[in-house]
Amino acid sequence: MAKKVKAVVIKGNNVKEKDKNILLFSLEEGKIWATLKGVRGDKAKLKYAKEPFCFGEFLLEEGKGSLVVTSVDILESFNELSQDVEKYFEGNALLEIVNTLSFESVNESYLVFVNLIKALKILAFHKTSECAVLLKFLLDIFEIYGIKLYSEKCTCCGAPFHDHIYLNYNVGELVCLQCQTFQSEEISKGEYAILKILSTNSYNKLPTIKYSNEIGLCLLKKLRKNFYQRFDKSLKFIGIIS
Repeated sequence: MAKKVKAVVIKGNNVKEKDKNILLFSLEEGKIWATLKGVRGDKAKLKYAKEPFCFGEFLLEEGKGSLVVTSVDILESFNELSQDVEKYFEGNALLEIVNTLSFESVNESYLVFVNLIKALKILAFHKTSECAVLLKFLLDIFEIYGIKLYSEKCTCCGAPFHDHIYLNYNVGELVCLQCQTFQSEEISKGEYAILKILSTNSYNKLPTIKYSNEIGLCLLKKLRKNFYQRFDKSLKFIGIIS
């Protein structure tokens, strides 16, 4: 029986002479693998659907051992991401995050999907501070999975923050000087300011948010480490973090 899903292409593997298996992240069913037949041929009708970032309505039918894509209505190709190297690396980082995630509920998958589309649209069609979209997406992922990183008070003792704020990697939350442990790392005032503004604003506001690229990159490294502690999955962020 055929079924139609709205999905984004996350990655793909070449198979046989001209086929390609693609990992789709769909609104309806989460992550699913499907095959594009003959898509690597020069005159293939669906060759545009094999590229990462491609967002569309995919018609899937049961094949021999796998789902087969029989048609695609492209909603957005996000070609702009492949035309700017910095946006390309940041976009791939978004897909890398989705690729590592496991979903325990339909709601988790739905929220991640919605945030991914928002993130890709802002990244592709607007100019933002370096890694702003990626930072925002990571913060949203933490919140979706029950860890709201930004807070105005120590999540351990409840005291308001003053001079020193730490990210406790053991629990993935912000704590004060008195509550920090050997598994904590200090968050600078600049990093905390970025956490606040990205956590309290929508994706549509990202083009108006400006901050130091150096500080943003330092925060990204800490969020990547926190992601590893939360999900036991390492993120490479090729082209962004050496």
